[in-house]
This record gives sequence, structure tokens and C-alpha cells, in this order.
Amino acid sequence: MKACRFSSVPSARSTAEAGSSLPVSAREAQRLATRARLFEAAVAEIGRSGLAGTDVTKIAGAVGVARGTFYFHFPTKEHVLVELERAEEVRIAAKLTTKKVGPGDLLALLKLLVREVLDAEQRLGPVVFRDMLALHFAATRPVEDELVAHPLASFVITAITDAQEAGRVSPDADAGELGVIFMTGLFALLATSPTASRARATLLNRFVKTIVQGMEAR
Repeated sequence: MKACRFSSVPSARSTAEAGSSLPVSAREAQRLATRARLFEAAVAEIGRSGLAGTDVTKIAGAVGVARGTFYFHFPTKEHVLVELERAEEVRIAAKLTTKKVGPGDLLALLKLLVREVLDAEQRLGPVVFRDMLALHFAATRPVEDELVAHPLASFVITAITDAQEAGRVSPDADAGELGVIFMTGLFALLATSPTASRARATLLNRFVKTIVQGMEAR
């Protein structure tokens, strides 16, 4: 038995905010505090009103800043959900690295991943979670946000590569493509199926098994 290998988990915060050991000036500390408050207020408002119904003026008012201050920190409302999703993915990927699975046991690992994603749904609430997933298929998604660069996609790609090295997945398969296919399919099913239903659980289980069977070395 071994812990799954995952070389690097990107930080949910920028290197300017999290990676520097230099002292933070009072002005920078205030900027970061304002950004954090705007982020929390925006997530709460999206949870109440949905992304489409969220009013930036309300978010700014809840924090006590001008509307323009929101846009200084977040170019669009969508950027808030992109950042939230990145933070959740970092959390999930970090947790999965501690799980013990058999060498190349992709089926067990992906089932654990789905379970952690469902836990995130409970934590975030159905409105925020669905809007976050729906953004993957929306024209309004920030163009710089590519699925292949996401922590969970990177984790799945690494897991598939491990399974290839263990002889359980075809060596001719493109791990990057398979990882994106799995994550895209998972997000689509989660975004369109009823929450917390037995039918949904069965569907997700069948999806994981079908994907893994399609990858297996013949």
C-alpha cells in the first residue's frame, strides 16, 4: 500500500500574498483584508441569489466600500467562483495525497475524489456549487482559467500516469487528455443531476467505473 503521488499542489492564493516572507506594509495588509472581506461577502451573496442574480453593489455595501473597489480586486463575479473553486480543489487534492491506495488503483482513488467533491458540495451549499460547476460550460468563464491547469485535474493526470507505470492503464493513452475528459464529465454530471439522490450516487459510481474500464490496459 502506498500514498498516491502528487508532486505539486498550486496555492489558492497568489505568490505575492502567500509566497513572500517579507514584512507586509500596513497598506498591503489593509488591501488583503479588504479583498478577503469582499470575497467572503461575494460568496455569501452568490449563495443567496445565485451568480446571475448577484448584485455587486450589495457586496460592496456589505463590506462598506465603493462598487469600484470590488472590480479592483475581482474583474468579474465569475472570478470569485473561479478562486473559490481553486481553493476547494487545493483542499481536496491535499487531502487525497494522504489516502492509502494500492499501486495504480485508479478506481479506488477516483471514487475517493468523487466523495471529497460531494463533501465540498455540502460545505459550499447547492447554489454556489452548481454555479461554480456551470461556469465550466459558460461563455462568461474567465478565458485564462483552463481546466488542465486545475489542481484536481493535475492530480487526476498524475494518478493516471501512476496507473500507467503500474501497468494498469494503457501506456499509449494520453494521461492529460484522459484527466480532462474525466473531470469534464464529472463536473457535467454534478451540475445537471439532482443533489443527494440515490440515482445520482449510482450514476456517479457507474461513471467512474466506465471511465476506468475504458483506460485499462488490454
